[in-house]
Amino acid sequence: MNQTRLTQSRLAHELKTVLMIALMAVLLGLLAYIVAGAVIAVLVLALIAGAYAVGPSMAPRLAMRFFKARSLSYLDAPGLHQMLRSLSSRAGLENLPELYLIPSPTPAAFAVGDSDKSAVALSAGLLNRLEPVEIAGVTAHEISHIRNNDMRAMWFAMLISRVTDLLSMAGQVLLIITLPMVLISQVTVSWLPIALLIMAPSLSYLVQLGLSRVHEFKADLGSAEIMGSPEPLISALAKIEYGRPGFLGYWFPMKRPETESVLFRTHPPTAERIRRLKEIRPHYPMLARDSRRTMHRRVPVIGNSRRPMGLT
Repeated sequence: MNQTRLTQSRLAHELKTVLMIALMAVLLGLLAYIVAGAVIAVLVLALIAGAYAVGPSMAPRLAMRFFKARSLSYLDAPGLHQMLRSLSSRAGLENLPELYLIPSPTPAAFAVGDSDKSAVALSAGLLNRLEPVEIAGVTAHEISHIRNNDMRAMWFAMLISRVTDLLSMAGQVLLIITLPMVLISQVTVSWLPIALLIMAPSLSYLVQLGLSRVHEFKADLGSAEIMGSPEPLISALAKIEYGRPGFLGYWFPMKRPETESVLFRTHPPTAERIRRLKEIRPHYPMLARDSRRTMHRRVPVIGNSRRPMGLT
């Protein structure tokens, strides 16, 4: 991909991240000001900033234990370890992520930690359903999250959202307690602060969801960069979401009925992710001509076996 265009895209994503976190912080500051005054508002923002500066990322092993994932040694899965090492090298990671298996038939993958200490988890369902090069595309997406330190930004956004929830709840309790006195004294009430008091948690949560989507799009772009093509991730997303493997599922996916509101999905709609990945195909002209055959030639990171680990 053209380096200038890639740099511009990265800067755009970084700007969106900064603006969204700033918006959440401003919303939190206004809420703290309404509930407790200017001094407390400044103190809350200072504490939040300090938590981001010194707060460590969740320990990868602790997170994996929570999801009941088991560690995979090199002897357990040599092909996957070779893939992970190759992709991490392409991404410029100095520290190799740990590899874990989620014992679930549902296709899933996620990453935890940061560029210093991290882990990638792949489910048995993902490994059994996808082709090796598609597994590599999904793993490259997770490695991109690690390289971008997305988990740290999302942890910070979640912290702001939780503090916003607590302040809103405290403010509403105070409002209910003082409401009889306000009615008796016939004091004029400003409805704007009350509306903000009630709506702040929802607004903060929506911004948090928007931030998550920005990071997903950025990681999709990172997968294409690491793999040298968007095709592996396109194929993997189509197969996972639409359940139609093979030629027809790759080129003409049939969307399943949505079971949840698009507005409240933590990930962008798969159709939108695929559309954006297809838009950058022209920047990989060598791979666009014969994508499936070329993918296997350029990315031999797992081997020829469809199920390199023998997991079922």
